Amino acid sequence: MKPLFQNVRFGAHPICWCNDDMLDLGDEYSFENIIDEAAEAGYTGIELGRKFPKEPKALRQALDARGLQLTSGWCDTMFACAELRDKYFDMFREKAKFLRDCGCDVVVAAEGTGSRCWDPREYRAKKGVEKLDDEQWKLFLDGLNEAGDFVNSLGMKLVYHVHTGTCCETYEETQRLCAGTDPDKLHLLADTGHLHYCGVDLARFFHDFADRIAYVHLKNIREIVLDVVEDYDMDFNSSVKCGIFTVPGDGGIDFRPIMQILADKGYEGWMMVEAEQYLPSPKALHFMKMARAYLREITGV
Repeated sequence: MKPLFQNVRFGAHPICWCNDDMLDLGDEYSFENIIDEAAEAGYTGIELGRKFPKEPKALRQALDARGLQLTSGWCDTMFACAELRDKYFDMFREKAKFLRDCGCDVVVAAEGTGSRCWDPREYRAKKGVEKLDDEQWKLFLDGLNEAGDFVNSLGMKLVYHVHTGTCCETYEETQRLCAGTDPDKLHLLADTGHLHYCGVDLARFFHDFADRIAYVHLKNIREIVLDVVEDYDMDFNSSVKCGIFTVPGDGGIDFRPIMQILADKGYEGWMMVEAEQYLPSPKALHFMKMARAYLREITGV
């Protein structure tokens, strides 16, 4: 088939092998295991993971030897929390500079204030999300504009991860995020799995926010597990351990319409296969090869 895209590359997220939040999931994989298998499966990029070297030169050398580029890394933010925002700004700046030194083009941000997933002030997994009030939204949006300005000064892009269990997880919250931030300073990370998890219409989201989307996570969902998660109001980490996520080519999402929308809108950049899995067999390499073959089949890339 004629390729849908001219300037799109597919990468792999190390969380497909080794989970960054639940340290018991995939801990048997080493850094070398992860990058060897990412290259073997046919990917040319990879995000930062907890097993990766902390020194940019060593990290770049290891990736270069396997034909891989470090694409991005995750940064927790607490911009909406008045008492923690300065501390998190400092950590954000240091992480962004590290990613720049590692050759990345993109910095990923996600807000923890009130999150069901990682608010450091209290354990909220069973409580649910505490949504931001208007004052907190202003702090949040101002913080993202400031952070985006800093990232731009490094020659990179800041993308915001619309993420389940956080202050920005729905279509309407994404509208508010985009309306309150400078499009030259803040872009979107569109994650198919998180959006579907939250009941967002994927085609509508990708069509309406195409001009802001600068980075994509390709994650699929096992619908039968999603039904259980919704029935029992299961928290995010528990849903991962129940096997809710899988890769493109497996699960309930048809990626063809999404790819067509992105192609029609002229998307360029990275698309990362990311699926937090809890499946000792088959191994991660099996799923990563499956995903790469499926994406090649539907995009010609």
